[in-house]
Amino acid sequence: MTVEDLLPDNYRDRASEYKKGTDTMDVWFDSGSSWAAVLEKRSDLQYPADLYLEGTDQHRGWFQCSLLTSIASKGKAPYSGVITHGFVLDEKGLKMSKSLGNVVDPITVTEGGKNEKEAPPYGADVLRLWVSSVDYTGDVLMGPQVLRQMSEMYRKFRGTLRFLLANLHDWN
Repeated sequence: MTVEDLLPDNYRDRASEYKKGTDTMDVWFDSGSSWAAVLEKRSDLQYPADLYLEGTDQHRGWFQCSLLTSIASKGKAPYSGVITHGFVLDEKGLKMSKSLGNVVDPITVTEGGKNEKEAPPYGADVLRLWVSSVDYTGDVLMGPQVLRQMSEMYRKFRGTLRFLLANLHDWN
């Protein structure tokens, strides 16, 4: 980008008075200016974006830097709305990590693990039910107990729906 590209409209005629710095800035200012490279350069997108969607950790990162760079150069936010989601934690409320050994693998959830007693195959429908039942705006828990509860709930839904469908044979 040229100095002129970075300046608000009412300063562009004086671009020669400014020098583009080469100092290193916080990494968030780099990603925080992505709206200029994406929303303004692609004909299939529009500025501002309808929505920015990220994790709750981005309030002081990407969201704020996007807002600051856009306000400074355009006078308005690069987005019309912001939605933040929580994170999937283990059943104790801890961040999942390989080193802790508490990561829940979706393939293992749907297809089962090496030890079927410890990791039975729940199928995609149980995983879908869990995803559709949680409040994405906060952190959510996932683990063996949660999966057993979802499996039981799914079994009850499925049984009830099968009963209802079986009794519709002569209904008009």
